[in-house]
Amino acid sequence: MTKWKRLRKLREKKRFDAEILRPKAEGEEVKQTEPEKISKNIQQSQEIEKLDNTKNSKPMTILAQIPRYAYLLAIFALLSGVFFPLITPGIPFDHIIQGVATLFLGLVGAILLFKAVTSDTRQGIFTVVGFALITISLVLIYQLREVFMSHYF
Repeated sequence: MTKWKRLRKLREKKRFDAEILRPKAEGEEVKQTEPEKISKNIQQSQEIEKLDNTKNSKPMTILAQIPRYAYLLAIFALLSGVFFPLITPGIPFDHIIQGVATLFLGLVGAILLFKAVTSDTRQGIFTVVGFALITISLVLIYQLREVFMSHYF
């Protein structure tokens, strides 16, 4: 509830209490209380106050975002086949590191596409760079697949 609503309710309550306590003349009709008309200045200040409240939201700290990225790293490591070198002797971890890096490149492209949809400024730049990163990631995935297939199968 905004400050202005609280003040308006408080004034209405005071006015209502004053009417109850005041003795009424017998011939006087009872007036119903009408809600106060809010001036345009007050309405504008309320709208500005609402906008200020939404802008002052506390941004997430970097420490709060670490678990999110740790989960992504674990998922990408599993997707890139991190267990294959562990169970097959003589296979280096180089391909696994390249696979994780390629998947992260695709993730950055997808995040930029999401930013392009949700932002009003730099929408074109985010879209172009996002699609470019996803395309590069896809090309690298196919190259890694070919290199891996030629070496080990």
